[in-house]
Amino acid sequence: MSTPQIEAFLEMMAVERDASPHTLSAYGRDLADAEAGIDGGLMRGDEAGLEAWYAGLARQGLSPATQARRRSAVRQFYRFALGEGWRSDDPSRRLDAPKQGRSLPKTL
Repeated sequence: MSTPQIEAFLEMMAVERDASPHTLSAYGRDLADAEAGIDGGLMRGDEAGLEAWYAGLARQGLSPATQARRRSAVRQFYRFALGEGWRSDDPSRRLDAPKQGRSLPKTL
């Protein structure tokens, strides 16, 4: 499910930031997931709804890297929405980054 606001954001990412097709595809999926998972969607969602959606990502078993990408996509979307005047607040400002585990060394 993609809204006109998500489409505008992805278009901006493609044109102004020269985002790769893979990035645009991943961000599109991430934002569609957020749109469906946040009460009221991205445009009407509040901090509590956004935090509940984000906390649910770990319960779904998504890796910390995937959680971080979804957080990044949503935060960039809200910055864009503020700049466009679609929202007067940024409910993503308090989202904490997921804890990234340290990888083991390649050789011992």
